[in-house]
Amino acid sequence: MLQRETVFLKEYRMIRFKSIIILAVFLINASRGEGFLDQVSPPWGYVFYGWDGPPVDVIVYIPKETKPSDPVLVVVPGASRDTQRFHGSWLSLAKENNFVVVTIGAPKNYFPDEWSYNAGGIMNGNGEVSDEKTWLFSAIEPIFNDVKKKYKIETKKFHLFGHSAGGGFVHRFMLFKPDAPVARAVAANPAFVTLPNYNSFYPFGLGGLSVDDRSLGRWFDSEMAIVLGEKDLGPRTQPLSNGKEAKEQGPHCFARGTLLYKVSKQQAKSKKTNFKWRLITAPGVGHDNLGVAPYACKYLFGE
Repeated sequence: MLQRETVFLKEYRMIRFKSIIILAVFLINASRGEGFLDQVSPPWGYVFYGWDGPPVDVIVYIPKETKPSDPVLVVVPGASRDTQRFHGSWLSLAKENNFVVVTIGAPKNYFPDEWSYNAGGIMNGNGEVSDEKTWLFSAIEPIFNDVKKKYKIETKKFHLFGHSAGGGFVHRFMLFKPDAPVARAVAANPAFVTLPNYNSFYPFGLGGLSVDDRSLGRWFDSEMAIVLGEKDLGPRTQPLSNGKEAKEQGPHCFARGTLLYKVSKQQAKSKKTNFKWRLITAPGVGHDNLGVAPYACKYLFGE
């Protein structure tokens, strides 16, 4: 009888000890989680309807122990519109640096070509200018505000990154949306560029649009980097990216991005305006979103 009671007491003490340990771990984790954002649950995104244009897909990643005041990165994918792949390129960097990743998915049935995607939907192939409320450029800030509201994010500005077609989108966005709350932006390996001259029509230049010197001055004064893979030397395949006007900018993305930076710097100097852009090249990297992301990340968050 005494032996059975001793065994019972040992088991009781062990259960009680385990219960205390479990409670302690719970309390520690609860205290560590206090003040951090909740992580996003499957399906990790939603469809955004809160603007005057078509629905846009949004994927969100919030690393563990991200605070409400931590940065937000908005990612604009390339021409493939492979939203999940472009989103995935940033997850490890987001974990290491504690920032939220918001990737935009513009479905091809609503944004079918380079006019509606790379060039932001300002005009169509016939040269007809669209209502600004329906430009894809006009969806970005409302999406940022919606994500903030949904996930209780408090940061007031977002960082912006785009690669290839997305790189074209980003440098044009910074021109046409100068009041957007952008902390820093990266246009990586743009497929073709919009040069600050009126000799070529948009989207290769500013002909046909009402962009004045003040707008250009604000563009040159923005915190933006052109990030280029030094081995991005191949041709593009889309009609505008591989057309006559694009080829006049250079045979490949490396040449076109370099031209955008040099011409813009010269224009800023001649107009005596500030020029804050950076030109960053990635040795050994080609037309590769994953390859340029660390260089972009250092400029966006590490300096």
